Amino acid sequence: MSGGDFILELGVEEIPASYFGPAMAYLTNNLTKELKEGGLPFTAIKAWSGPRRLAVGVWGLNDRQMDLVEEITGPPLSSAFDANGNHTKAALGFAKGQGVSISDLFTLNTPKGQYLAVRKTREGLPTAEALTTAIPVVLDNLPFPKMMRWGEGVHEFVRPVHWLLAVYRGEILPLAFRGARAGKVSYGHRFLHPGPVVITSPDEYPIRLAEAHVLASYEERREQVKTEIYKAAAESNTDLRVVADEDLISEVANLLEEPVAVLGHFNSQFLELPASVAATAMKERQRYFPITDSQGRQAPYFVAVNNTRALDMDVVRKGHERVLRARLEDARFYYQEDRKIRLDARIEELKGVVFHHLLGTSWEKVLRFKELALTLAALTNPDQKAIVARAADLCKCDLVTGVVGEFPSLQGLMGSEYALADGEDPEVAKAILEHYFPNRSGGDLPTSPAGAILSVADKLDTIVGCFGVGLLPTGAADPFGLRRQALGVILIMIDQKWSWSLEEGIEKALLGLGSLVKAPAKEVRQKTLEFFKTRLKNHLQKTSGVTPDCAESVLGLYGHLPPAAVGRALALEELKRQDGFRDLAQTFKRVVNIIKKFGSRDEPPALALLTLPAEVDLLKAAETLEAEALELIAKGDFKGLLNQVATLKGPVDLFFDQVLVDDPNPELKHARMALLAKVSQVFELVADFSRISAT
Repeated sequence: MSGGDFILELGVEEIPASYFGPAMAYLTNNLTKELKEGGLPFTAIKAWSGPRRLAVGVWGLNDRQMDLVEEITGPPLSSAFDANGNHTKAALGFAKGQGVSISDLFTLNTPKGQYLAVRKTREGLPTAEALTTAIPVVLDNLPFPKMMRWGEGVHEFVRPVHWLLAVYRGEILPLAFRGARAGKVSYGHRFLHPGPVVITSPDEYPIRLAEAHVLASYEERREQVKTEIYKAAAESNTDLRVVADEDLISEVANLLEEPVAVLGHFNSQFLELPASVAATAMKERQRYFPITDSQGRQAPYFVAVNNTRALDMDVVRKGHERVLRARLEDARFYYQEDRKIRLDARIEELKGVVFHHLLGTSWEKVLRFKELALTLAALTNPDQKAIVARAADLCKCDLVTGVVGEFPSLQGLMGSEYALADGEDPEVAKAILEHYFPNRSGGDLPTSPAGAILSVADKLDTIVGCFGVGLLPTGAADPFGLRRQALGVILIMIDQKWSWSLEEGIEKALLGLGSLVKAPAKEVRQKTLEFFKTRLKNHLQKTSGVTPDCAESVLGLYGHLPPAAVGRALALEELKRQDGFRDLAQTFKRVVNIIKKFGSRDEPPALALLTLPAEVDLLKAAETLEAEALELIAKGDFKGLLNQVATLKGPVDLFFDQVLVDDPNPELKHARMALLAKVSQVFELVADFSRISAT
């Protein structure tokens, strides 16, 4: 067999920049899966993307699929033979149906038991034929947040499809997708090279498109954007610095096919605006890059990245300047109008802002989470109650300002700006800003106690409220960002080292919501707490490298206390990697299993009956360790706690070697069971060891 290469490109109208990441990951991963499972090994695969195209190349394919060996399961063994050991009608019928002799059948062990089965070899198809079957499966399932129809509405895809390039070993595959039939033709830059481009292999793909003014590689375009914006900033011959927003660079790279940057200027009078307002007007509305001077102060410049290098770039520059001037004029108007009214004078306006029709207005929400925040402040930072109360009153007031109405992403930040301008305490202003933190995955956490308290209170009210009225996230959608908010609560609690229980916070939030809650309170408590525990488990596994069994063993007992759960899980995971852990876990599990086997009695045991040295020593060790453990827990020294608990292994092993738990004397048995229960309680100061894998 000889190697063969394959190139696929789907040409569409411009796709939103944010759609590319998941789609390209899916395209590469799932095509790889389809090829491997379909018996089509290859040597390399690479994906390309651009505003108007999704593409993938595969190198080193064989001429044919490998022959596929299938195991087809028939009747269970119990019904395949009669009492005399002869094949039943079920077995004979299975063999006949598969077109094989009864002697060709064999016994297959499965998780459900033993079955009769047959192995059949299916001859591999020519690779071109196999690709024609596999490709539509992958394209049909590309994940996009929204789809659209066009023309007569027959087809549905993220954007209208204009061409399909599908070539294997230089030959067109007989494929069609959403009205486009496969060919050897792609198209270059919409303006600089709108004509067809013939491409017959993945090696040719980036070369031919580059000749047609299209950088096919997202990574190359991204680097080109960075090069262009820094080059443009240097044109001023002054010490200017580009505010290199990595997210904006990525977005721009997905919007353009051949990036070309130009430096623009705006009137210095707009520097009177808060820097965040001007920068947001540039980035969100125009995808421009703000510029600062060498001191980090906003400069009256910006960089715009274009999709075309014009004959006269000065005309392009002036066009960008004219557009930005209008944006900044609007922003300045809103800002000046906002400043005519104090922030605290806007509190009543929140009565007209609906948070959710099932959960009331923003004003009602503020009243709820203010009370919750004051409760949390009393538990954690009583000296912050005045700051928390004032910040709670003001923290949502910027929702009714003009600037936030124009630029919603500035909520919190503008509230902080206006609070400072009104002469509010800087700590109040900081809490207003930080109560939205973290506002994205990996975002900053609040650094002030008041900001942390307000953030958690606000998020708890939202999460419990949504669970209370049935607005639950699903596998496909989380419109209120409840997963992100729950993780935010957890991360803040860990960062602040708070010891109050999530159960208590959920209960307080539930009481605040009152009659708004439609589901049974017990059900809301349980589901909300499990939701938090799931987020915490994911955090432990993905961020801290904790194995699933360690996470489960800790979360079952301490999932309501995130800082304590994390400390225990990390210490346990470290111990698990050490020699001897398997024996230690087995010892602990033996204690738990015996307790489960023999049960316990309600009446107090007569511990004075414990007179054998092994049981006396174990009791003394458990009581001593229990007192020491409480001190270690108070210090947050979970590694020290676990090391101390591990010292019980020797006394426990000696106890089992020398003492009969199931003694004929029921009172003595009861006392020994009580001793093991006390030992188990010491273990549970760390985790539920019965859930830990000792293999």
